[in-house]
Amino acid sequence: MNYICARKSCGKEVSKKELNALPGIKCSHCGFRILYKKRPDVIKRIKIR
Repeated sequence: MNYICARKSCGKEVSKKELNALPGIKCSHCGFRILYKKRPDVIKRIKIR
């Protein structure tokens, strides 16, 4: 699972392995502490009755 740094100047993707290597949750590139989950590229379509 990948996460994206919330800082606009950074925006790098951080993997779960990189997060486990650091103490606490923060971007491994810039140190910002807010990360978003990356959404999948596939769009789910649901039929409505």
